[in-house]
Formats: sequence, C-alpha cells, structure tokens
Amino acid sequence: MSSPIDREKTCELDASGKSRCQLDENLDLLRRVPAFSGIPIDRLKLYAYLSKRMHFRAGDFVFRQGEQGSLGYVVICGKGQVIRELQDHSILLNEFGEGDFFGALALLSDTVRLFSVRARTDLECLTFDRETFQKLFLQFPEVALKMVSIMLKRIVQMEEKLMQSKAEECMYG
Repeated sequence: MSSPIDREKTCELDASGKSRCQLDENLDLLRRVPAFSGIPIDRLKLYAYLSKRMHFRAGDFVFRQGEQGSLGYVVICGKGQVIRELQDHSILLNEFGEGDFFGALALLSDTVRLFSVRARTDLECLTFDRETFQKLFLQFPEVALKMVSIMLKRIVQMEEKLMQSKAEECMYG
C-alpha cells in the first residue's frame, strides 16, 4: 500500500491546487452516501470538487450544540459522537462513521446546532458550506427531497432516543 506522500506524487493538480486523486476519492465517497447516491455523476462531480477536507483530533468538537453553523459534513474516516448536552449531563444519541452525512440542517437554514459532535477518534470529513450548497440545490432541486427526507428520519431517531433516555423523569404517577 502506498503512503499518502507516494500517492500525491502520482496525482495531477488542477487549477485550484486539488489533486485529481483527492477529487476521485471525494467522488467515490459521495457515491456511497445515501443522501448523494442518486445524484447524476456530472452533478456529483461538482459537489466533490467544491467540498473541502477538515481534520479533527480525538476529543475535539466538530461543533457544539447551540452554535450557529454553516457547514455540513461527510465522514471520510474516523468516528464522531452525537451528543445532546443537558444542564446536568450529556446523552450520547448516535455515532457517525465513514460515509455518514451530518450537520445538514445548517446547509438549508441559518439555525443553531441541535446537538454537539465530538471526534471519538481522529476524524476526517468532507465539508460543504451553505452558500455553495444552496446554489447547487437551486440548480439541481431533485437532490433536495431525498436529502431532507434522510435528515428528518435521523432527527426523529435522535429525538426518540432522547425521549427514551428521559422516560422515567416524564412518567406520571
């Protein structure tokens, strides 16, 4: 297996400085993500090209509950924990791994984060910013319905887990 340095030597750089190999890797990853899998390849290439990579060390927060955000994330490698922070404790709601898409509400609207995401291991993500994402949404509206459906299902699952964890406190005599 070649090291990252060896792989970079065999890749061509485009005008923006991104390597062709990295663009191909981004495209391959997005093709496996359910929210992006149905997008025609020519359009998906735009998402792969316009994405950026971010690295987080284990224990670092990707974002915190209540913060304003404008980025959505797809996990390239590593694990992230979804945490709902309450006054006196936190609840682990979910864990994200390779290919998981999270933070997407911030791509659609200027809202606060509903939960925190912390890197459980070193974590590398593709990111999309709101402005670019919304422009692509307007150009390719068929993506919107699929993505919103996936996000709503995940929100309902996390709300259910939160309600189950608080069920004893909510029981009536």
